[in-house]
Amino acid sequence: MNQRLPPLKSLHFFLTAGKLKSFKLAAQKLNVTQAAVSQQIKLLEQQLNVQLFVRGTRQTDLTAEGQALLPHIDAGFEHFQEGISRLSSDPNPNILRVSTLYSFVSFWLMPRLQTFQQENPDIMVQLAPSNELVDFSSGDIDVAIRMGKGNYTGVKSKVLFKERLVFVASPDCVAQIDRQDPKQVFQLPWLEDVSRSITAIFNETCENFGIDRSKMVPIVRSNNSVPLIENAVAGRGFMLANYILVSDYLLRGELVTLLDFNVASPYSLFLVAPEHHFSWHKVSQFEKWLVPIAKENFSQ
Repeated sequence: MNQRLPPLKSLHFFLTAGKLKSFKLAAQKLNVTQAAVSQQIKLLEQQLNVQLFVRGTRQTDLTAEGQALLPHIDAGFEHFQEGISRLSSDPNPNILRVSTLYSFVSFWLMPRLQTFQQENPDIMVQLAPSNELVDFSSGDIDVAIRMGKGNYTGVKSKVLFKERLVFVASPDCVAQIDRQDPKQVFQLPWLEDVSRSITAIFNETCENFGIDRSKMVPIVRSNNSVPLIENAVAGRGFMLANYILVSDYLLRGELVTLLDFNVASPYSLFLVAPEHHFSWHKVSQFEKWLVPIAKENFSQ
């Protein structure tokens, strides 16, 4: 492990000549003389005390030792390039600016973010809650978490999990009813989420259960899940909710599911950013941390 490494110049010349199988072509690519390439290869062979090339008149082939060494040198230079690219392309490598929905920050991300900070103490996360789509061209945001269908223009989208919807209420709210009986459940105070995806499925569910939707009057209406979930936890009514947003409350028993209802949402949760952002170390680390946690939570 303490063996002195050969000069990078010799390794670079070896890599180029090994890939091209020609000292002449390597010299042309490196813009040096063929003699310079030959000299660097010879110095490398002397230091390693092994022959790396079989010299021929028309082609220069690698020996078995040269073939074994080449992929390691290739991987090493690729790693160097990756590290340099990250430094040169990311203006703030130690600050990760994340845009995401207010509800996702409040009910899912914030309670878990401390583990990311513990695992990545060199990266400071700055959250920018917003329900609006991000304009990455401003340079203010590194990555976004969005609920949708993934068809965002000019960016790359990676699925975190495919969302599903559940009816929920607090245990106290449903203590006196059969929570599997649609007629009793739909007589509870209703907390209406007017988001398009939830409205469509709620209306369809009413029809399937024979509930007259036109006679239902909500006590709270909002396209923001935060106040609706807070009211549900407080025992003020029932609602149709995205599972991921209420999953922690369900695990703690502060909310319970109703009607054995579990249906796929037309939308999924995506990690979204310009494609080159995903090569940045801080974004890559965030993705590596986020994906397994999301999958674990979704499987519960």
